[in-house]
Amino acid sequence: MTDNSPSGRRGAGRPPRVSRATIAEAALRIGLDKATLVLIGRELGVDHSSLYRHVRSRDDLMTAAVDEALAGISWRRDAEEDWRAYLVRVAEAVWTVYEANPGVAETIRSLGVIPPSVIGAFVAICGELRMAGFSASDAVLAVDSVMDMTIDSAVGWRRLTAPTPDGPVVADRMRHALESEFAAHADWAEFGSLMAGALTGSPGAWWRSKLDLILDGIAVRHRRAT
Repeated sequence: MTDNSPSGRRGAGRPPRVSRATIAEAALRIGLDKATLVLIGRELGVDHSSLYRHVRSRDDLMTAAVDEALAGISWRRDAEEDWRAYLVRVAEAVWTVYEANPGVAETIRSLGVIPPSVIGAFVAICGELRMAGFSASDAVLAVDSVMDMTIDSAVGWRRLTAPTPDGPVVADRMRHALESEFAAHADWAEFGSLMAGALTGSPGAWWRSKLDLILDGIAVRHRRAT
């Protein structure tokens, strides 16, 4: 019988195609903070028990999803990029992945094993910094500092934007607490204003300010070493 179904669609009666990649993609669509095998099975139109042919456990599922989320990032340094421009680009790419895929940053932090994609990215970035003149130890320190701050910021902002039982998001409650505390100390007012602004401003802008601070420190250390 000839299959006249449109390209990309399965014919009537044909079982849906399920693979490790399609499972990972479905998990990311649902959000890793909400994804379960039952929900993924429903998303793919299959019984969730069939997913175990492709993923061994929930941790294995989460690992596959993290690998999928990071798959589109190029870790190779372009010829026109100096080390700083390169670190900014890959850090921004990772930040974008965390923003676009709820739960990815938290999953990387909580998994008992480091996903292969994370290890591969770390080694690749360190290798590029080595070719840019960094020592191995400084390359590792630089990458660990940038990526640790990035993932911690992503996890922190997700927590701050979560609603509280009585309605306001966590950031709003923290801001009110800060303003109240700092109001009692006139000499703290400037710091309180800055912290309150950070809590209610753009997460990406505050993260980028911290990234620039770290990169400035890396630049000083690199100049001394070379």
